[in-house]
Amino acid sequence: MKAVSIIIPCYNAAEYLDRCMEHLLLQTIGLEKMEIILVDDASTDDGATLRGMMKYERNYPDHVMVIACEQNAGPGAARNIGLAYASGDYIAFVDADDIMDVSMLERMHEAMRKYDTDVVECSYKTFADGEEIYLEKRDRDYLIRIETPQDRGRFLVNSFKTAVWGRLYRRSFLHRNSLSFPENIRYGEDNFFSGLAMLLCGSVYHIGDTLYYYYRNEKGLIRNNTDNGRIRQLAEVMEQYLLALNDRGFFQGVMDGYEEEFEWYMIYKYFMDPVSFIISRQMQDWKEQVSFFRKALLRFFPDACQNRYLNGDVRWKDYVFLLKNDII
Repeated sequence: MKAVSIIIPCYNAAEYLDRCMEHLLLQTIGLEKMEIILVDDASTDDGATLRGMMKYERNYPDHVMVIACEQNAGPGAARNIGLAYASGDYIAFVDADDIMDVSMLERMHEAMRKYDTDVVECSYKTFADGEEIYLEKRDRDYLIRIETPQDRGRFLVNSFKTAVWGRLYRRSFLHRNSLSFPENIRYGEDNFFSGLAMLLCGSVYHIGDTLYYYYRNEKGLIRNNTDNGRIRQLAEVMEQYLLALNDRGFFQGVMDGYEEEFEWYMIYKYFMDPVSFIISRQMQDWKEQVSFFRKALLRFFPDACQNRYLNGDVRWKDYVFLLKNDII
């Protein structure tokens, strides 16, 4: 059994795979402790991605596993497949066009063992073609223990990002809580997974150094996501997430003590985040898009406009206006 299983969903990623794998193979934790699972999500590049993946499986047969999907079902489905095959004590998710500092897995593994946490995460930064990659201290290291509802509320408001990359998860934590990704979703599937992990984890250790580098891929799924249907899948993710929480009993008293903090999280992730994206991309139908997300949120949180976290900070005044007023 390997110490760490690294799951990498790949879709038309031939251009970036070598760069990603180079930083993986140089990890200071040592290749002997790693299991790399490459999942081809039915790429449409005439086999270029799959051939690139197979090269690594041939060269490192004891450490690299390639799984080829017959149908494209999105990164969530690819990660679920990787989880089904993973045997490591710890799980990391990496996007095929991103880069990790070569010390990332070793430092996370050491922190996980030292502090016995469910999750270890690091600071990250974005980069584009031609930009320099370097390690820097973004913030301090800290340990979070979540033992009371008040702890959970502070955690919801201050401490958890949506992306699943840049983290190391204890596999027993994921299995014990049956954590998985929604499938056939191509926008926001990580909201679902991270949202559940955020409410179920009991401890997180944060490493302040930038150890993960997220590539601003102008040709990628999110950056080019100007299709209404794809963007609006985020509302579908929200509904699936709330149904999952209901099935797990969260609305039957589990959230007592941090209801308003949870509502704030939902406002931020499912209204403010998409609205910010829509406006930043200068979408011609931005008013219709904003109205769609406003109605989707208010369907489940009709009193969201009164949330004290939304109204207590002048930075959110434009979002408050958009949430209180239907602009079409």
